[in-house]
Amino acid sequence: MTTPRVPPYRRGGGFGSLGVRFTEVVEPPSVSLEPSTTGAWLTLAALILLCASGVTWLVLRHVRRRHRRVAQRELVALSRARQGGADPATLEALPSVLKRCALASFSRATVAPLSGERWRQFLDESCPGGPFTGSAGQALVTLSTRGARALSQADESALFAASQIWVRRHRARI
Repeated sequence: MTTPRVPPYRRGGGFGSLGVRFTEVVEPPSVSLEPSTTGAWLTLAALILLCASGVTWLVLRHVRRRHRRVAQRELVALSRARQGGADPATLEALPSVLKRCALASFSRATVAPLSGERWRQFLDESCPGGPFTGSAGQALVTLSTRGARALSQADESALFAASQIWVRRHRARI
């Protein structure tokens, strides 16, 4: 009788043909996510403060610009009312929307006494690009002196466009 032949991977037990020489791989301990140095803690604190100040700045900016959003909505409502064939007197509310927005951005002593050409000039100077320099500025002065019936359709559209630009882009000088 012959002895059965045992393949090499079955001889010594263990893992395959490695036999008893096989040593199991030991994983290193997991790395802690907790900062272990003072510098890491200071960096983490600085990042948290930076994020908190950024969020605070965004919230304050949103609150400070509320009057602009209100004025934008009023201008859109006036524009839709005029396109819908509403009474021309609805257009006469446009200067008061601009004045309220300016009063929220600038000091009352600066804005309240302005009217006519001085008001148009103030609006131009307080906004980059001067949206009230051309026909829109003339339409604003005409609207405030002679009323809405004295304006043409082109003047109305230029006035609405310039007003929306001013509300969005004016810069308050303190």
